Amino acid sequence: MLSLVSGGHGMAIMPALSLAGAPDSVGIVDLGPGRPTRQVGYVTTSQLAGTAAVRAFVRELRATPPAGVGLPG
Repeated sequence: MLSLVSGGHGMAIMPALSLAGAPDSVGIVDLGPGRPTRQVGYVTTSQLAGTAAVRAFVRELRATPPAGVGLPG
């Protein structure tokens, strides 16, 4: 997507994490405080749900407060 935008073939709305390493020819503009958001969840099988690794990972996900992702640069 970034290469299409960089080549002058349009524009895109992308997550900030996808903009890491964007070419200098791409102008990045923050959409402001009313920008779209997304929620991310997790899925696992019932067999794996009880494993120490999955429990630790879920515990970490729940303990980490949501943080705003800043724009690169």
